[in-house]
Amino acid sequence: MAPGTSPAPTGSSSRQRAVLVLGAGRSGTSVVTRALQAVGVELGDDFKPPSRKNPSGFFEDKALLRLSKRLRRALGLRPDSLRLLDETVWDSAVVAPFYDAFAATIKNRFGAVPVWGFKYARTMRLLPFWVRLFTQMDIEPGYVMPIRNPLSVARSRARLDAHRGSQENSDLEWLVNVVPYFHLLRDSRLVVVDYDRLIADPPGQLRRLGEQLDLPVPTHRAAVDEFASGFVRPGLQHTQFTLEELMADVRINHLLREAYSLLDRLAVDEISGATTALWDQWKQIGARLEELRPVLARLDMLERELRRAQWNPLSPLPAAWALAKKLAGKL
Repeated sequence: MAPGTSPAPTGSSSRQRAVLVLGAGRSGTSVVTRALQAVGVELGDDFKPPSRKNPSGFFEDKALLRLSKRLRRALGLRPDSLRLLDETVWDSAVVAPFYDAFAATIKNRFGAVPVWGFKYARTMRLLPFWVRLFTQMDIEPGYVMPIRNPLSVARSRARLDAHRGSQENSDLEWLVNVVPYFHLLRDSRLVVVDYDRLIADPPGQLRRLGEQLDLPVPTHRAAVDEFASGFVRPGLQHTQFTLEELMADVRINHLLREAYSLLDRLAVDEISGATTALWDQWKQIGARLEELRPVLARLDMLERELRRAQWNPLSPLPAAWALAKKLAGKL
């Protein structure tokens, strides 16, 4: 096994394999998904179309994307939600129908494919669901975690939404997306890919990705060459920061500093998924985030009310004024 991977589950080579792209939004998840396609992972042929948010494309299967968004909404989560989910939700009547719906869609879209992949920016929030689904379907999972310096993540998000893109808000979104369920990847094949390193060295990172996912060697290099010299271009990288700059920035949440540092070490194969100390440290980070559960729930409620006031189609100004008075009375 190549350095930097977690132990792969044993089993018959005839088992279908799936590769989920995880990570926080604005971390290069779409580019890494396109990289998976270049090394032979089947993504389907019916993608969500490009948009101003992502003109190069999302590479998300539309049928699975629709189901994922339905599941997120059923759990009461917005794209920017900060509250932590209760663990009992995965056995609830709300979630139960989605197992069959996802299984049927996967069989329809990827039934005969030996290795397929999927990306949705909120997949890590839904990871317990996917882990259970793969067990039910006897699919061998692998996971790719794109990471990007959180200073760049915030700036990228700010171009779309100044409020969500503030460093403090962006960091909280990163934490609630990445930290709670990362431990579920401990016994699976896991590859952490740094976005800046992928842009700087596409051939090297593609080779690393293929080796650590134990993918068949491509029979021709056209797809790899097209990604490296055609798809990757300077416009994909607007900012670049060092780890030292992140650590020195006083706005950065201390939990994020610790978690991101561990992921960065995974991305350069300094440690691997077999490193016990990694999971011990991550458990401590998760416990400290869990202590913030009431605060995160409160912030999430206030954000929801703020969004509702902003988008009230009948009377946005009165709604905003009412919200301001309500908040003033609570602070």
